[in-house]
Amino acid sequence: MERKRTLMAAEPLLQRAKPATLIAIDDGHGAETPGKRSPAFPDGSVLKENQFNSRTAELLAEALTRCGFATLMVAPEESDTPLKTRVMRANEARADAYISIHANAYGSGWNAANGVETWIYEKIMGQSNTYLFAQSVHEAFAAASGRKDRGLKRSADLYVLKATDMHAVIVECGFMTNREEAELLKSEDYRRKCAEGICKGVCAFYKMEYISPERQEPEQAEPPTTAKPSTTAEPSFRYQSIRDIPVWGQALIAEMVENKCFGDAGRMDLSEDMLRTMVLLDRLAKARKER
Repeated sequence: MERKRTLMAAEPLLQRAKPATLIAIDDGHGAETPGKRSPAFPDGSVLKENQFNSRTAELLAEALTRCGFATLMVAPEESDTPLKTRVMRANEARADAYISIHANAYGSGWNAANGVETWIYEKIMGQSNTYLFAQSVHEAFAAASGRKDRGLKRSADLYVLKATDMHAVIVECGFMTNREEAELLKSEDYRRKCAEGICKGVCAFYKMEYISPERQEPEQAEPPTTAKPSTTAEPSFRYQSIRDIPVWGQALIAEMVENKCFGDAGRMDLSEDMLRTMVLLDRLAKARKER
């Protein structure tokens, strides 16, 4: 049964099955965002991108909760929630990962462009945890979709990728301007396939058991075939080298390494709480200097 999206004024929907890894979910664009829709079908109707995004986000939240994750819906409103607000909600909640769900488009009329792709921030280093998270999500999601795999791509301009303090991806689930894929984007079956595929990728990265909606029994998630994450989200994990540091802390740690602040730059032994505190203190010091 489809869930209603009526929420208290501007309150993000935080759903926790139990204390767990927190995944922020973004259903990209609002219901009335200009231009975010398919060309007209023969009956005169159109598919608004948010119709796909919002329902798939709901299905993803259900799947992740079923598998033991906590979820945060960063844009539960029917209106187009500003990107800054979406990111702020995820950052303030200290989410572990951010997944933004979209449908793609090429031009304004029907054409042959097709397939699925996943985007990450341009400055993410290869084999970093964020890269491995994106790789795991993309491989599972692309396989589940059954569509052409357009690969993992990078952008320097997409705000939700560069302003988030956690692993962040944008998944493009097919082209609204491709007649065949537009029909898929309208279907509940395809939306569920995309959501379950993304969930499998998240489970594989965090080494959680994937529980299918049909069986409701543990099923071991397959890790990515080309690379395996070397770390998990366990609280005991500590960053040991600059390659382990999330993108939001890399500039500060690189500066500290350059100034020989660590006895051994390959064994920093930093917890996430320690790193966040250091970054906040650095930002405070810089803000005071600018006054």
